[in-house]
Amino acid sequence: MNLRKLTPADIPFGMRLKAQNNWNQLDGDWQRQLDLEPDGCFVAERAGLPVGTACCCVFDDIAWINLVLVDKDQRGNGVGSALLRHVVQYLEERGVASIRLDATPLGQPIYEKLGFIGEFALTRFEGMLPSAFEEAPGVEPVRLTDLTDVCRLDQAITQTRRDKLLRHLVDAHPEAPRKFAPGGELEGFSLARPGSNAWQIGPILGSPRAGRALLLDAARRFAGRRVYLDIPADHAAAVTVVRALGLTAQRAFRRMSRGRLGQENLALFWGSFGPEKG
Repeated sequence: MNLRKLTPADIPFGMRLKAQNNWNQLDGDWQRQLDLEPDGCFVAERAGLPVGTACCCVFDDIAWINLVLVDKDQRGNGVGSALLRHVVQYLEERGVASIRLDATPLGQPIYEKLGFIGEFALTRFEGMLPSAFEEAPGVEPVRLTDLTDVCRLDQAITQTRRDKLLRHLVDAHPEAPRKFAPGGELEGFSLARPGSNAWQIGPILGSPRAGRALLLDAARRFAGRRVYLDIPADHAAAVTVVRALGLTAQRAFRRMSRGRLGQENLALFWGSFGPEKG
């Protein structure tokens, strides 16, 4: 087995793997990963043919592993484990203190063998949002001049400096970012991006009244569309709102870390970006 860097020419292969798993990525999601971390994306090959992928994204001394996919005909042959070990080695050589990921129940035992520790559960909710919904007061579009405050709030809640990710998302989908700042001071924000199966809503971060208002605002803006929201399983207020909107639990994830554990403020964590970047 040969491991090499993933390039834009490999995106069609990545899309074929994600289709085997019914994941939600578009070509643009793979390109964003390459834009953010071009040296942290890898392909496994056998007999000159690609058989798997694994990527990572580094935010200062914290990194996220993502897009770990193996061709269905190659599963059980050690491809995924080899890719994961390679990514972990790459990150440790860069001095990353905390390596994180969101694991499915199937993948969790594999990650545990590599020293990852489970921290908390997330639930993906999905469904068609109601076709009509009232406007959420206090919510308005994010302006370019708001980005510094948005990045600062994101870091305060996630303890991760994700400026390059947030700015990339705003550039790609400038109509999607929303903020809750009724008194002029930012209390919360939300982002969203399209997917092959549904719109992924998140991250949604902020105070209790901000989180609720931003969820209701998303319900209005994406009325009549299928959406995904990944919510900490123990965040009772967020779960109550999304269930009231008619969304149902689709799948579970376990947030895991290798090295220093995460320190998210889960009381202000209403929705994740998704498994790729937390």
